Amino acid sequence: MRVGLLTTLNTNIGDDFIREGICLVLREVFRGHEVEFVPVNKHQPSTVYTGLHLIHLGRITRYLPRWRYRVTGLVERTAKRPKLSRFDSCDLIVQCGTPVLWRHCHLCEWADLIWHQVIGRLSQSIPVLNLAAGSCYPWERQPERIEDEDDAQYLRDIFSYCRVTTVRDTLAQSLCASLGLDTPLIPCSAFLAYRNHTNEKNDGSFVFINYMSGGGHYDLDQKIDPSRWAKTVSELITRLKSRHRLAFLCHNEVEFKLAHDLAPTFPRLWPKNTYEYLELLGKAKVALCNRMHASMVLASSGIPSVAVCTDTRLLMVDAIELPCFYVKEANTDKLEDSLEDLILHRAQERERLLALRLETWRKYIEVTAGAI
Repeated sequence: MRVGLLTTLNTNIGDDFIREGICLVLREVFRGHEVEFVPVNKHQPSTVYTGLHLIHLGRITRYLPRWRYRVTGLVERTAKRPKLSRFDSCDLIVQCGTPVLWRHCHLCEWADLIWHQVIGRLSQSIPVLNLAAGSCYPWERQPERIEDEDDAQYLRDIFSYCRVTTVRDTLAQSLCASLGLDTPLIPCSAFLAYRNHTNEKNDGSFVFINYMSGGGHYDLDQKIDPSRWAKTVSELITRLKSRHRLAFLCHNEVEFKLAHDLAPTFPRLWPKNTYEYLELLGKAKVALCNRMHASMVLASSGIPSVAVCTDTRLLMVDAIELPCFYVKEANTDKLEDSLEDLILHRAQERERLLALRLETWRKYIEVTAGAI
């Protein structure tokens, strides 16, 4: 059984957890069969084709001194004809949870080469699933419908290729509904990542802080003041450190350096792979997270967190009923009260999250098995 995965590789460990959750579901659905996964990095769309494919000549033609645009165009048009994509040998294709709906999503680099040229063609003969699709709009400008008709047509097209699409947030669901698309709301597949992991060193002694400048990936023209968020987190640390042990949970080198600038004497944890990350979770009792998939993976192990973000990916965490704040509305008092409340009710939250994880697991199994 060969399963093609449209995903993101070597960018953010959160994407690895999304993919891991989906792979766990697929292994369960195809229990008793050997499953081989064929991942394709959507941010390098030409890699959907094998290394011998003509499309890779397009990279070389960029350096031709004359006529390079015509030659490159000819190579790419010619390259689309042979059916030599890596997905052609697959029995199933799955897009692994990602923002799918955002302003001008039809212009994404993988729209034509992967969706229209490859997946659209193959969807006539093999199942295609779109699991844990999400939205990414400015928090202050959440649309009621898809306003760009090109975006709307792109979404109708890619959803028409899929036997099922599940969404991970309420805005994605409502926007799909405005296009006449029925999409079940199921928490992000990263919520399943801890399911098969066993951690015997679960002392739960730290409050983790996952800190990003400005509270998220993008400002999205909302005039967010990064210094205000830095001050808020600094004040929160000052209040918490007398009662709790604190440690930074970092996803990359930038966050590792920012943590040192904010509180140079506190431990900084920077796991380099999913196993290291899952092993570290046993040290946490609660967390404050700017990365939404940090919140989702912590929740997968039964650890609650407070999420702060700049865009509608925040709704992904809201879907599992954890405290969520838009960065401009997050102040020290609110964050401190929310964290202390989670600590006070930590046992109940753990029980709730693990029960919700089991329900989420069952829903993914049902939807996936039903579609194929």
